[in-house]
Formats: sequence, C-alpha cells, structure tokens
Amino acid sequence: MEILLNASIAGGVSQGANADIIASPFGSMILGFVAGTVSSFGFAYLSAFLKKKFNLHDTCGVHNLHGMPGVIGGLT
Repeated sequence: MEILLNASIAGGVSQGANADIIASPFGSMILGFVAGTVSSFGFAYLSAFLKKKFNLHDTCGVHNLHGMPGVIGGLT
C-alpha cells in the first residue's frame, strides 16, 4: 500500500516541472502513469539493488519519490 501511495505522489511531482507545458488532461494522465510506474518499480526493486551493490540506503525514499519523477517531468 505504501508503494501505491508514493506512486500517486510521484505523478504530481512529475507534473510540477512542466505544469504550464502540458495542456491536455490526457498528456497529464500519461505522464503521471509513467512516473508512478517508474517510482513503484524503484521502490520495489531499485532500492534493494542500490543497498546491496553500493551500500546506499535511502531511508525516506527521496530518490524514488522525487528524484526519478522529477527527471521524467523535466525531460518531458
């Protein structure tokens, strides 16, 4: 449930970078879906990988909740 809640916030984070650029609701929904999906996979798989390989422990999930969706929104 925590991953699902964070994915919904990640959609909003991705919209913050380009709120004035995307004019259609369909584009916003697609961007939010992509950011939420990437964030969910980040929480489920990438965090464990980073902790195991690089000893990098993200206690608050900042990388998956704000980092990756922010980059996705910026690239969009």
